[in-house]
Amino acid sequence: MHAITQRADKKYEFAYAGVPAWHGLGQVLTDSATIDDWKKESGLDWEVFESAATYQSIKGTHVYPDKRVLFRSDTQEPLSIVSTDYHVVQPGEVLEFFRDITTLNGFKLSAAGSLFGGKRFWATAEVGKTFNAVADDEIDGQLLLVTSVDGTLATQAKFVSTRTVCNNTLTIALGESGKRSARKTHASSWDAKDFKIDLGLIDSGWDTFSNNIKRLASVKISDGFAREFFQNQFYDKDELIQDQGIGAIKRVNTLMDLYRGGAGSEYSAGTAYGLLNATTELFTHGITKAGDPSHRFWNSYFGKGDVIKNSVYSELIELIPS
Repeated sequence: MHAITQRADKKYEFAYAGVPAWHGLGQVLTDSATIDDWKKESGLDWEVFESAATYQSIKGTHVYPDKRVLFRSDTQEPLSIVSTDYHVVQPGEVLEFFRDITTLNGFKLSAAGSLFGGKRFWATAEVGKTFNAVADDEIDGQLLLVTSVDGTLATQAKFVSTRTVCNNTLTIALGESGKRSARKTHASSWDAKDFKIDLGLIDSGWDTFSNNIKRLASVKISDGFAREFFQNQFYDKDELIQDQGIGAIKRVNTLMDLYRGGAGSEYSAGTAYGLLNATTELFTHGITKAGDPSHRFWNSYFGKGDVIKNSVYSELIELIPS
């Protein structure tokens, strides 16, 4: 079952522009679509309402004074129980964040929607950044804004790359500090007009990233080095190679298969860049194409997959000759 929210009328709370995503689920929009069009077609045109939290006992109904129930305005379905000082970000506000920057900076909304019944919602925009790691191997940049109403995630903006040939993703640091997101917790109110990323940080982050990728593509390695690198990343360092668990062995073998023959490997095999691509393919798309792509999306951008991809990227940067 998909974690993309599906309404009673069978409409998915997801819209996209361009290439179909997630097996074609959701509504397709053109470049001429307005922010209001995106709100409607992505299903982010409802609001989060709140009510005092109550409970029932043999003495009747009681109010829990420090808690509130958050629920959807359209279906009345519950979303979460939060403290009274929790500040809600509304679904439509995620898209409002992009209103000015799409108008003033030429960004183009590319996807938006909600997951898990509306507990988390996000939007992405193309930022006009692209380069070729090697000939015909294009990488594009997107700005992503995401938040939650179930206490699992602060409101945060991330700058991410997508390798066109395989849709592998990787978070890009903003600027030179290594910071990978701009974020604000739900402990204070959030305003789309105030939460703006310094676009200069995107420029400098992209320049550093593109330079690193091109240099990784020029670092030649052997198959033996590739296997040793993956073993160092994913084997238990307290165990001998012959004593590794079956899960770790399978992961390294899968990474080697992707390194030699994964999507786009014709551009990157035999290089340190190939090691990165094998890793981003595995932790973006999973070991198989089966299962729920929306769960893979969440893990790839915000879960363990995102952590692993960036850890491997950081290790690979150390291979670049000074």
